[in-house]
Amino acid sequence: MLKDLVIQGLKEFQNDCLLLCENNYPTVHNRGMSNHHLGLAFARRMSSQFTQFDYKNYFESIENGSSESQPSHFRVSSELGTVWVHSHHLMNASKSCRKNILDDINLWQAEYGYAIQPNDLLVVIGDHWFNRNKSSKELFSWWNGDLPDDNEIYASQGVNHKLSDNTLSADLASIFNISPCYIRYSHPLIKPVEKQPVRKYIQLYSIIEWQK
Repeated sequence: MLKDLVIQGLKEFQNDCLLLCENNYPTVHNRGMSNHHLGLAFARRMSSQFTQFDYKNYFESIENGSSESQPSHFRVSSELGTVWVHSHHLMNASKSCRKNILDDINLWQAEYGYAIQPNDLLVVIGDHWFNRNKSSKELFSWWNGDLPDDNEIYASQGVNHKLSDNTLSADLASIFNISPCYIRYSHPLIKPVEKQPVRKYIQLYSIIEWQK
């Protein structure tokens, strides 16, 4: 039940981001969404999902050991379980940025392992503006495990994907002996005239069942 609500929350979150991007297009277009706004927006969405189905809930920020002035990690607690939210604005999609995602999970496990319950879910959200760097070209396949089926549409917008030597799922399995139960992506920015997604901007979503 909790996983179903989170999946629905991620779908609704894409609509939230579409509105947010429309209202803040210059900022998102130049930099993407900040870690703070990405995580906070989804935490609010999940709180709304719980409230919609009459589940009492609350959300709060949690420490992630970084020097960020605004929090980027949150937990949304309910009677169904807790949704832990990690958000990452991937500036350059380098291997160090990917490692930060895994390091944050490791730190979260160490700091909050006592509070993680069997029904809890970890949601990792990222965003990125594709560029010509090799690491950027490999990000899609690292996250999703393969190239997109409609790769030619990306190429028509100047996005050239390449296969990565590794994947998020493989890294999670190697380090934590777990695998995501849900991996998706979206393109919430829409071209105002053509009404087509801006493929150069991507948001990435992953749900991890930490304890089974």
